[in-house]
Amino acid sequence: MIYIILNIVCALFIIFFTHLIDTKTKSDNLGVSSFSVAMLVTAIESILFVLVLIMRYTNFEALIVPVMRICLALDGIAFVIVSFGIFEIGRPRKYLIISLIKYALVLFAVIISFFQFTTIDVSFEHGIVIASEYLIPAPAREFFPLTWTSLFTNLYRYVIPITGMLFLVILQEDKNATQLEKYQTSVMAEGILLMWAINLAIKFVSTSAPAFSLLYMYSYLFMYVVFYMALTKISVPSGKAMFVTLFKSLVSYILPAVAVGVLSMFLQPATGEYTKVFIAQFIAYSTVAVLFSLWISSVLSSSSRLYTADYEASLEKELAKIDYKESEMDQITAKMFEIMRRNVESSSMTVYILSGQNELDVAYSSNNMNIKIPLNNPMFDALLNINKSIVVKSQIEKQHDLAVAQKELEAFFAHTKSDALFILNEGHNIFGIITLGKKASGDHYKEYDYNVFVKLYSYFFVFGYYMRNISNKDVLGVVNREIKMSSQIITSIQENIDHVKTPKVDIGYMMVPAHNIGGEFIDMIRLTEKRHLFVVGDLSGKGIAASMNMVILKSIIRSYLAEVHDFKQLVVKLNTFVRDSLPKGTIFAGLFALIDFETDTMYYINCGIPALMMYTQVYNNVIEIQGSGHVLGFVKDLTPYVSVKTTKLNHGDIIMACTDGLIQSHSLRGEQFGKERVQQAVLDNSTYPAQRMAQFTFEGLLKFMSKEMEDDVSILVIKYEGLPEEKKETVEAPAEGEAVEATEAAAETTETVEAPAEETPAEEPVDTQMDAVADETVTPESVAAEMAAVAEAAAVEEPAEKKPAIPVDDMTMPEGFEMPDLSDLDAMMKEAGL
Repeated sequence: MIYIILNIVCALFIIFFTHLIDTKTKSDNLGVSSFSVAMLVTAIESILFVLVLIMRYTNFEALIVPVMRICLALDGIAFVIVSFGIFEIGRPRKYLIISLIKYALVLFAVIISFFQFTTIDVSFEHGIVIASEYLIPAPAREFFPLTWTSLFTNLYRYVIPITGMLFLVILQEDKNATQLEKYQTSVMAEGILLMWAINLAIKFVSTSAPAFSLLYMYSYLFMYVVFYMALTKISVPSGKAMFVTLFKSLVSYILPAVAVGVLSMFLQPATGEYTKVFIAQFIAYSTVAVLFSLWISSVLSSSSRLYTADYEASLEKELAKIDYKESEMDQITAKMFEIMRRNVESSSMTVYILSGQNELDVAYSSNNMNIKIPLNNPMFDALLNINKSIVVKSQIEKQHDLAVAQKELEAFFAHTKSDALFILNEGHNIFGIITLGKKASGDHYKEYDYNVFVKLYSYFFVFGYYMRNISNKDVLGVVNREIKMSSQIITSIQENIDHVKTPKVDIGYMMVPAHNIGGEFIDMIRLTEKRHLFVVGDLSGKGIAASMNMVILKSIIRSYLAEVHDFKQLVVKLNTFVRDSLPKGTIFAGLFALIDFETDTMYYINCGIPALMMYTQVYNNVIEIQGSGHVLGFVKDLTPYVSVKTTKLNHGDIIMACTDGLIQSHSLRGEQFGKERVQQAVLDNSTYPAQRMAQFTFEGLLKFMSKEMEDDVSILVIKYEGLPEEKKETVEAPAEGEAVEATEAAAETTETVEAPAEETPAEEPVDTQMDAVADETVTPESVAAEMAAVAEAAAVEEPAEKKPAIPVDDMTMPEGFEMPDLSDLDAMMKEAGL
């Protein structure tokens, strides 16, 4: 019975791998298609052989021999198909002579199976017994004792497969095959050798235990598994990588298995009976061995000291550990190259940063490159137009979208002696590039490497942005560094905003840093023609550090939109980035709002925005709709705290979002500006365009303070006009005289940053199908009811001393929550601008 079960398991695995090869490999390659057909034939053979064993077990002997003849014929046919499939990998075209030879061998296998095997028997005592007559007459038989059985076995299992392999090697040498193709060939040769080894082992064991011959299908299973591994290889491991793989297999699997076998040998009772104590011991140390195997495999896979072709986890782990705050530039660059050399096997790395001459100059090079790359190279525009920030040399001829810049890319890689290119850009503005030389093994970067680079692009962007801001050591010594950086960052922000074009909405915004530079920003991203994402954010910190973090996060948001299609998950992923990738202690307080102009709906997530006001024309009143929120970067997993709210937008509705700099600023008498004045400003200015509303609100703050600004101020105003035909007049930019007046009012305190009168050309839409599922619907009625309930409760029980209400969050802390040190909370809040 055990042999039936083992053969059923083998048949299931063969069917499974048949499906894998059929679905995961390239169907236009004749060789690969032949493997799929050969595995299908082998799967049928394994099923029929299971039926033969079942018939023997049930003593139904009438069909055993006919079905077994079919199995043997299918055995020969499968070897013919797979062997010619190996040949067709090197020569995909079909030739008549090759087809005739293949069909002749198939027919020969059928003839031998049905007409030359005189005796066929299958039993659990004697295994598989096949007898036939000799091919050579008696006189010469002593020198050539060849039977039809031995001819069938040697021809189909040994001669035909090795012939196909030899022809493949010759054809590959003739057409100068790539290293990957040669490596795949060597792996397939290992599969054939493994099949032979298992067959010989089964034959050897069958001399003392004949029933072992019933497991011959396992040799085919392992051969096809290795073939599948060969066909799905996408990179060539170096000798070091193969040694590491062998070492990991030895430590993770072979040693635990040997330990279990040795313990079983010593602990097995002398009588040979399996007692309850022995079974319990066997289960115990087998469980320990399995757990150890899983643990050591995980440790070795994530270890940065052991190179592996599957390096994604260890590379990400090391990139995340780079501390840009506590290390010098030379240490950072050396560490970055060492990480790439150890994990990816990069032979060299060069970083080019934009200079004042509109050229990319070398900021770091591991191989002493000293060239300049003009930024007006049409290759860069072509790549950015197809949203391609990473290119590896092996893709140039394979991906049709790179054809527009094929010649330029080939010339670039030759000129820079590189094999991979990272473009560091903010929208269409390139500030640097990173190039990697070929792998130390001399091989090109493959599809796996490209996918890892794309997934970890944010780490390379952070590194490049760091190099951009500190590579010029002379500028670091200048006192006016922050002023210069302020101009650059403000320009970058304005150029990267996708201004809303729909007549349904009027947008106005202002960003005013308190001290020339800051960490606040407003961004508008066009997802599709009918959806827009709005972000208002305040990053903790001051000066150049906050501004650098701000621009990095702004670019990362756009980067993540290309891969995340769920509104809530976008915010959760950004929380992870702020916590793990930005300097320690950085937090983000802000708002994410997604407006669907087709359904007149706004979805929003409060991430610590202090005020989100909504004016409704129906009630002629301003209400707060922000609700509770949690800043990004504070907890490890934000998922339990994220809540997507939604509200319906009607004609005349006004949304105003602002940072804490507007609400918490104080007058000379120490009085806070407060939310009430913001609400009143919305009411008083509701008839003006959105940009004028933002300006008037800010001017009101300046008159209230009558002194220098305390904190950065950002204001976003969204006036919703409803259906296009309801809009009475086109939204225009503020008149020139009004803009001058606003500038003069702000000049007494600080430089203001506002929406430009003439919009810069917007970028192409991100074109992402961002899904937003509301957790809570906010309406004016629900907010009014909530306010009435609070007022009623306050009237019933008037507190002795009025204090601002503090929302109570009774949620249990999620798994993985790390409580930070709050011993210096006041200083932390002041530093964070909260």
